[in-house]
Amino acid sequence: MARTLLAEHRRIATGDLEQARDEVASRFCGHRLELTRRDGQLDMLHNAASIGDRVTLNYLRYGDEVRITPGRFDDFFLVQVPLAGTARVKVGDRVVASSRGRASIGSPTEPVDMIWGDGCEQLLVYLERRSVEEMATAGDDPTPVVFDPMMDLDAPSARAWLRLVHLALDDIEAGGALFQSPLAATHFEQTLISGLLAAQPNNHRDVAVPHTPGRRTVHAVVDLIEAEPERAWRLAEFAAHVGVSARTLQEAFQSELGMSPLERLRRTRMERARHDLITADPARTSVTDIAARWGFFHLGRFAQTYRAMYQELPSQTLSE
Repeated sequence: MARTLLAEHRRIATGDLEQARDEVASRFCGHRLELTRRDGQLDMLHNAASIGDRVTLNYLRYGDEVRITPGRFDDFFLVQVPLAGTARVKVGDRVVASSRGRASIGSPTEPVDMIWGDGCEQLLVYLERRSVEEMATAGDDPTPVVFDPMMDLDAPSARAWLRLVHLALDDIEAGGALFQSPLAATHFEQTLISGLLAAQPNNHRDVAVPHTPGRRTVHAVVDLIEAEPERAWRLAEFAAHVGVSARTLQEAFQSELGMSPLERLRRTRMERARHDLITADPARTSVTDIAARWGFFHLGRFAQTYRAMYQELPSQTLSE
């Protein structure tokens, strides 16, 4: 048996099939749930915690073998990462034999039918469909995003993305200080979504961008960042303000500035944090207070990045 994740965030533990189905339906979507053997015994446990309002992490097990038939997810993507046992997940016309080295991904427009084997325990990453498609689509392309349903967890890109997921899990299980800030939660959600789009083959990843907007578009977004760096900006909001897709805006920023819009936002917040450190009274304000004000909750990384930018530690700036 794998370590039970998100133990402090229990939603339900039950041996009743109807209760189990209703709980999962309320969190995901309606579905059929049935034990595959007449003498099967349900031992269902569902724990869940949100990063922000677009991404949710879940731990789920059923005990004995079950068949789950949700049809189409419609409004979300679901990455299912086995922690113990195996599952057979059919997504569209593809069948994924899911195990510790192979995850499955269900896309909203693809029908899903699955059998979780005895002792199967999974980490489920729920991603809101709108947020994924806002980031993926180029221009006015209405084509729904569809991922390759099999994720090879031994591939370097998948391992890197899964490390981000586990970073979020670790923070939540330690009390969730990072995601108490809307700034940090929004940025991390965007990082997880963009990371998945980059790591996992999909029908939008290699589509050519029809055009790259000019310097004026990039500067318009920079102006938004400078005006409200304290706002929990999403990439899609920046794109909507200047009338291009999120992906097109990413390409433009890389071309003009060599960084993404969210990286530019993080740099501006770091500059504002430095200003506050310079002007603050060290007897009344701490580095932790100022870092948290600007959405930096991993103090080690904050200090490391700050030192790389300004050749001194934030504590040195505050004490001068």
